[in-house]
Amino acid sequence: MLIFSPVFLAGIFCLNVVVLIIRSIWSPLAKAPGPWTSLFTTWVLKWHELRANRRVYIHGLHLQYGPVVRIAPNEVSFTSPEAVKEVYCSGGSGYDKTEFYDLFKVYGRRCVKGFLFIMTETDMVEKNNVYQVA
Repeated sequence: MLIFSPVFLAGIFCLNVVVLIIRSIWSPLAKAPGPWTSLFTTWVLKWHELRANRRVYIHGLHLQYGPVVRIAPNEVSFTSPEAVKEVYCSGGSGYDKTEFYDLFKVYGRRCVKGFLFIMTETDMVEKNNVYQVA
C-alpha cells in the first residue's frame, strides 16, 4: 500500500519539516530574542513545565536575553510594566481576551483579581491602575 511505503512516509516527513521551517522563519515572533529551539518547538518549555521549573527557566531566559523573550514559536514573555499595561489594561488595543476570560465575569462584567482588591477591566482602563514594580 502506498500509505505505508517508506518513500511516501519520508516524503510526508520532509514536507512537514519544510513547512515548520518556513512558518518559523516568516513568523513575526522570529525576530524576538530567545533560544533557537523556541523558534521551532515547544518541547523545551513543556519539559520545564513537567519538571515544575517553568518560572525559573523563563527567569533565566530574561536574565540572558532581556525584557522580551520568545519562549515558544507562538509565545513571548515580557517583564516590563509598560508591556503589562499595554497587553492587559489597554481597551481595544488589539489584545482582546479569548472566551476563557469570560469565566472571570461577575454580574456580567469581567473582573481582574489583584492581591488586595478586585477591579473590573473597565475600571483599570479608566483609572490607569497597574501594579508598579519597585
